Amino acid sequence: MNFLKKAKHIRPLILFFIIGAAAINLSAQTVSQIIGEAKEPGSANVEVETKNKDKAGKDKMPDEKTERDNTVKEEKAMKQADPKPPRFGGHVGIVIPIVTRGDGRTVSIADDFIIGFPAALVVKTDSPVAFDFEFVPTINTPSNQDFRFLIHPGIVYAFKKNYLVGVRAAYEVGTGNYGFTPIAQRSFKLTKKTRYFVEADFPVRWEKRPNNSRFTSFQFAIHSGISF
Repeated sequence: MNFLKKAKHIRPLILFFIIGAAAINLSAQTVSQIIGEAKEPGSANVEVETKNKDKAGKDKMPDEKTERDNTVKEEKAMKQADPKPPRFGGHVGIVIPIVTRGDGRTVSIADDFIIGFPAALVVKTDSPVAFDFEFVPTINTPSNQDFRFLIHPGIVYAFKKNYLVGVRAAYEVGTGNYGFTPIAQRSFKLTKKTRYFVEADFPVRWEKRPNNSRFTSFQFAIHSGISF
């Protein structure tokens, strides 16, 4: 009887223990589920972030490539826009007047032989235009041994690679004669840096008479030599 009485008091404890264990088990399952759900969105976020990073990287790569292409284009444009620095060249040769008309008379090479030795410094630009600083010492016929020195700077224009036209100013030291010289030239390639040329010169001069009055003369001369 004593045992039955004691069992009556223990049964509520056992029931309470069973209910408590069930509650703990349920709570543990709930907590596990919550943790699992918490982990899943986190991984999803990580995946989303990774995808976003990959996408950003892919989007960035074309931008970098476009940037490089734009930089290269800008450099090319700058190189094209910037003119090349002037280059220096020159020429040497001989010039022989063929016929001269002035002061009411005509003088040919047979009447008065004159030979000149032109030498020039040429400043070439990035365009077909060049500046020609020419100096021409000349020797007249052996009868009078007349020596003259012509300062002959000018501007020339090259076209079709082998042809050149231009005009030079002229001043003859010692005599005071002055004028200008239109020219037309044809050249032929010799080496990579040198050419042979033949030039037609048409000097126009205002020459001084012994009484200091002036007259106009026209001349045709042949100039040939090597340019570089």
